[in-house]
Amino acid sequence: MSYATIETEEKDGTGFIYFNREEHLNTVTVEMVDEIMKALSNMEENCRSIVIGGRKNFSAGADIMQFKDMGTMKAYEFHRKLNDLALYFREFKRPIISFLNGYVLGGGLELSLSTDIRVCSRDALLGQPEINLGINAGAGGNVILPEVIGRNRALYMVLTGEKIPAATAYDFGLVDIIATNPLDEAIRIATTINNKPENTVILAKRAVNSTENKVKKDLDYEAALFGILFSEKDTQDRINNFIKRKGI
Repeated sequence: MSYATIETEEKDGTGFIYFNREEHLNTVTVEMVDEIMKALSNMEENCRSIVIGGRKNFSAGADIMQFKDMGTMKAYEFHRKLNDLALYFREFKRPIISFLNGYVLGGGLELSLSTDIRVCSRDALLGQPEINLGINAGAGGNVILPEVIGRNRALYMVLTGEKIPAATAYDFGLVDIIATNPLDEAIRIATTINNKPENTVILAKRAVNSTENKVKKDLDYEAALFGILFSEKDTQDRINNFIKRKGI
């Protein structure tokens, strides 16, 4: 199947999803979310594992162009769209391994948090820069990130918006493995999983994710706060200034 924002392949029991908006640092659009979910659905029965990421960059976050003149309800609906993908990753019965290159920022980082194993390149930069635009996290940065790295480190990332190197991300517990070639390492892990008992793998993932009702509720609250911030003049000014600096 042909897609506009991603590329896919299936090989040796593993499904591959490559983000294909490198000219935009693989920033996430609604179309991209829909295509990733469609690709996963098509792979669920035939593939034992999924490897997902970008060849040069994982993702620099949401495409800011979508935020121009966005009101409260539209912002809430956009956030809910990202939530749908994050939850789909977590509820998907096959293990999803993300390989993280280049920029892993904002909504891109948050989506990676809902994959099952994160393999990171040594030169990747990770961060939650949303605060610089006057908005909050878009896909779990206030909900899932504290569960992964703890309250204080999450607040440091969310409140400063600073980018951290892969080594710091590993120390924080934000990524699971650092590798010179994260795609090769992700494939090695996927191959290992593919050789385990299929139903045991499925049920093990389900058992680990057995607390998803709380995550769903908290993500919806985060989405509501995201929407409220779009009524702030400061937020709109920061978004418009960002777009002007990019010359768009």
